[in-house]
This record gives sequence, C-alpha cells and structure tokens, in this order.
Amino acid sequence: MNIIQKIKELNLPNDQYVVIGSGTMDVLGIREAQDIDISVTEELFDKLKQSGKWEEFEKYGRPFLKKDVFDINKHLGWEKYSITIEEANKSALFIEDIPFMNLDELIKFKDAMGREKDFKDIGLIKEYLNKTKNELYCIN
Repeated sequence: MNIIQKIKELNLPNDQYVVIGSGTMDVLGIREAQDIDISVTEELFDKLKQSGKWEEFEKYGRPFLKKDVFDINKHLGWEKYSITIEEANKSALFIEDIPFMNLDELIKFKDAMGREKDFKDIGLIKEYLNKTKNELYCIN
C-alpha cells in the first residue's frame, strides 16, 4: 500500500490532522502498515461524518470513522498521554506535505496505549532511531 498516495486521495487540509501509529512507521520503512490511523480536529471529524461517506463506530469508548483502510478519530490524548491534534500537527514530520506524528511523540503515544503490539513497535522505532543516528555519524 502506498501510504502517501492513499492519504492524498482524501484531500484533507494538512493543518487539521496527523497520521499516527503504523502509518508513520510505514512511510519511514520501519514496518508495513495494515491500515492508516489519522487523528483529525473536531471540526474536520464532524465534516467527514456529515459527508455520509464514512461509517461511524466506537473503539476504546470513543467515536471513530472508517472508510477503506482508514480509521479516523478526534482524540489523541489518553489517560497517560496528553496532546492535542493541533500540537501533534505542529511537531509533525511532514513528508510530501502530509503530517506524520514525529517518532518521539509516537513512542509516548504507544507507551500510553500499552498493548503488546505497541511495545514491539516502540522497540522497532528505537532500533530505527539508533540506526539512523549511527548512519549520520558515518557519512564521509
């Protein structure tokens, strides 16, 4: 799946969302994503919901929207992790004008989620960061 292409097809305003989870990991080559999780502002969430093109469902006791490979939510903060969509967007890693949650925040987010798969992802992210840091020092 081409994450960049799929997200661009949604034509979302890039200051009102951030790609989280495995989407960030996929675009950086850390591991392949099976779906694309996106957190959006409340305003954008309501606009998408009202379009009638998205299926609404509940997950983790919160409203989500689903279409194709996308799961969209309007809440990034958890009991152990506090950040707004706007804050995550401002600190995002922009790749081809798409905001991806930066890896430091993604580690905090996944730690707060606390699932076994999240801890595995944290290990993969840390390996990636160590590898890329070492590659920077090896440039001639």
